[in-house]
Amino acid sequence: MKKGLILGRFQPLHMGHLSLFETVIDDGHELLICIGSSNEERTNNNPYTSLERTRMIRSVLSNYNCKYDIFEIPDINNNDLYVKHLESIVPEFELVYSGNKLVKMLFENAGYSVIIPDLIKREAWQGASIRQAMKDGGDWEMDVPLSVANIISEIELS
Repeated sequence: MKKGLILGRFQPLHMGHLSLFETVIDDGHELLICIGSSNEERTNNNPYTSLERTRMIRSVLSNYNCKYDIFEIPDINNNDLYVKHLESIVPEFELVYSGNKLVKMLFENAGYSVIIPDLIKREAWQGASIRQAMKDGGDWEMDVPLSVANIISEIELS
């Protein structure tokens, strides 16, 4: 079974991430989920800890019959070394699934095949938009899986 890597911050995990997970599962691959910026927490851009993000991922994938592993990838702030940094943490993988241009470039330059999924509702289903809606008291719950909305409701952010 091939391994498909997904790299994201999951701040929070949203329906776009779920769609990406489903693409890898539907392709018959094992998921290697990498939580980027795992060393960052409780900032405007990274409000959730890596443990909270792991909990979100596990809550969603518990509804699927799939094989997966989750890895924490701390920032090193060096694009030239990033892929090697990730490779030192994650077991070997064959494919990278990403709609992020930087991720695509870095991994293709390192010799990986990058699969670009169909991005559905990209404007609504991105972490920055969801975090802003949370701050503004707007509607955001429909943009995340129900289990993630429940987890978020339990977390007190300052």
